[in-house]
Amino acid sequence: MASGLRHLSFRCTTCANCCKDLRVPLTTADLGRLVEQTGQPAAEIVAWLPTDAVDLTGEPGSLVMLEQTSPRSLMTLAQRGGECRFLAADARCSVYEARPASCQLYPFDASFGPRGGLRRLRLLGGTRCEYARDGHNDPHALREADQRRWVEHREYLAQVSDWNRSQGHRSRFGHRQLGRQEFLNFLGF
Repeated sequence: MASGLRHLSFRCTTCANCCKDLRVPLTTADLGRLVEQTGQPAAEIVAWLPTDAVDLTGEPGSLVMLEQTSPRSLMTLAQRGGECRFLAADARCSVYEARPASCQLYPFDASFGPRGGLRRLRLLGGTRCEYARDGHNDPHALREADQRRWVEHREYLAQVSDWNRSQGHRSRFGHRQLGRQEFLNFLGF
């Protein structure tokens, strides 16, 4: 029997605290969806957090080597006034259909068994969420969203690994390390 099934009754009450309190890591796929929907340049959508500003315990592969004082940074969704840049005045997401995969799954943290069944479900913390307990979340939809997120994340990790390896070579041979815009160009933006 899966643990945490009671969390399937989670319902967002649009308090928007998650959009105000949390920083959202981005992948190439996330950024592509946002650029396509908004028409904004990737550089305006992205903010870079230095290593000491993020907790990526067990997942350092998302950190990008850039030309700056911090040796590695995390590509995140930019904020405006201390909240997500895409949070509208009515406390709703203005890019809902194109939102990052992490936002699509928040606040769920699920693990699935080898045959795809829900093994464990918990709600992530990090914000004061004023959710209700009268929702109806489909574990199959969660599994599909989680699988899509991991595919996108693995592809991004491979890109970051290639980039960081190249940056290391540049450094070893005395060449200038490339910066933020060059990384976005490397990703195809």
